[in-house]
Amino acid sequence: MSKKLQQNGIFESSRMMLPEHREAYILHQEQLAPRTRPSLDAQAAEEMSRLLSNSMMLGDRVTITVFHEHDDIRYTGQVLRLDRPARTLRLLMEDGSRDIQMNLITDVELANEWMDA
Repeated sequence: MSKKLQQNGIFESSRMMLPEHREAYILHQEQLAPRTRPSLDAQAAEEMSRLLSNSMMLGDRVTITVFHEHDDIRYTGQVLRLDRPARTLRLLMEDGSRDIQMNLITDVELANEWMDA
């Protein structure tokens, strides 16, 4: 009798992965792995601080990108309060307010008003 038909030979010989299954598996494993928070240079941190201060003083709406292990989270609203000693800010959004830790912010940009309509 053939070796493939004895004991576990049938299953041992059928361990084949299609290239698209392998790529999907690798992508899935990368998504499961936690990411590391990117470090910001001084110029980017200063620009973000300026935008946050303008939002608080002038009422500009900003979009804040917050780091998360698996995917970044974006919030759009107006900064109500900056608490520099506690390193937090309060953001007023359409569905309420939210406190955000400033050390988790990776990007701040002005919100496009025409997209919110």
